Amino acid sequence: MNLEDFDPMRRKDLEIRDRDILSGMLDFAEILHLAIKNEPYPYVVPLNFGYEWEGDTLVFYFHCAKEGLKLDLLRRDGRVTVNAAAFISYADRKYRGHYHDYRSVTASGVAEEIGPDDERFLRAHKLLMAHNRREMQPEDYPVMKQISLWQIRCRAENVWGKAEIVPKSITEIPFGEPETREE
Repeated sequence: MNLEDFDPMRRKDLEIRDRDILSGMLDFAEILHLAIKNEPYPYVVPLNFGYEWEGDTLVFYFHCAKEGLKLDLLRRDGRVTVNAAAFISYADRKYRGHYHDYRSVTASGVAEEIGPDDERFLRAHKLLMAHNRREMQPEDYPVMKQISLWQIRCRAENVWGKAEIVPKSITEIPFGEPETREE
């Protein structure tokens, strides 16, 4: 099956395609899970990440060691899927009629390594650091040469979000406060 023919959403009422809301949900997420083709099972690894939109393409950035299974698999086949998600349980109190809520952004694309001499390297690293609420420090620059930096390019049609309580605007992305329980 071609990715172009793949429709991942059964529950269209929970689907999110609005770029501003997707971006807000990514800003809200702390971890990106990367799924890579492997045999006999896919390989999934959590990552810290940064991202930006370039026209109709969502570009994720991540860094890692210069060797290991993840890199072996990515170099063999760069087609990947990523997911960033957050979940909250309201336990015994409902919020807008629900006992839980989540925010999830999933995207499929192609991973490519960015070399340290590539003009995109510093910008990508700064975006990654910013998403992790850090600013580049002088001591970060020598360390950058010791890491492998990657991008994942995902066309907009291969990016979708989902939520139990679908945010209608970016102000609704943070989880709401549950209703007080009536005794």
